[in-house]
Amino acid sequence: MMKRIQKISIRDYALLSIGFFLFFTLMRPYGIENSVSDKLWALQSLGCCSLIFVAALISEVIVSYVFRLPCDYSKDWPYQVRRGIIFFIFLAVLISAFGGQYFTIIEWGWKKWYYFWIDYDQNFSLQWYWNSFRQDLIWAIFVAVYWLFMTKSRMKEHKIRELTSLNDAIDQAGTVCEEPAGVVEICGEYKESLTVSPTDILYMESIANYLSIWYFQDGELKQKRIRTTLKSVEEALAGYTFLLHCHRAFLVNTRFITHVDGNSAGCQLHLFSIDRTIPVSKANIEALRRAI
Repeated sequence: MMKRIQKISIRDYALLSIGFFLFFTLMRPYGIENSVSDKLWALQSLGCCSLIFVAALISEVIVSYVFRLPCDYSKDWPYQVRRGIIFFIFLAVLISAFGGQYFTIIEWGWKKWYYFWIDYDQNFSLQWYWNSFRQDLIWAIFVAVYWLFMTKSRMKEHKIRELTSLNDAIDQAGTVCEEPAGVVEICGEYKESLTVSPTDILYMESIANYLSIWYFQDGELKQKRIRTTLKSVEEALAGYTFLLHCHRAFLVNTRFITHVDGNSAGCQLHLFSIDRTIPVSKANIEALRRAI
């Protein structure tokens, strides 16, 4: 199970624990600033921060395996926000319980550990827990800002690595083996048709009930619009692996890709001889990499 938790997450939890250590050591948030020496308080804070690290790991396991939201910076922003909210809820709940219980034991001893969960009348109460929780909300603001900055930064880093990988694959593609000679006939609903070699197709775009086909003929780029669906044409061209359904409305010839760029919204393909870009849906990025 732990193998699926990314090292970068564990590093973040370690930094979070160190931040708590500094916070506890300098601020003494539980109101016992005069009960122990600075050195002893620092040692006690170190123990509490170890519990915080454990709480973060438990929260990560819950979010990744119970809610099925593992750490994945290739996912879109709504996924990151949903994962972050659930993670911080569990983290705050666990840290408040672990931290409050820990300092209760330090102050009253192991035999009176339950003091954290009772009121002055010796009845079960969450009063001290909620006090601990409200104090923990102070650091939660700073942690949320850190999470926001790091998540956006890592999403951009992932996108850059992804685009670099695709462009490297294009640069290293080398000479492409010639396809067997042959042509296909693409027929429309009103008897219109186009006979073309699949290797000469640049891209196809589905527009309403029509399919716009861009292709080369005698070295000249041409366009033909046929009333048909992209799905039916894709089935007819299924044997040509260099023709990739990269987006719900586009099928592109990967051999004419010159460059790939993009942003957090997705990738765009630059093709030989045209200025416009072709979108790539996130679900098809891996298929694009394999095709290249």
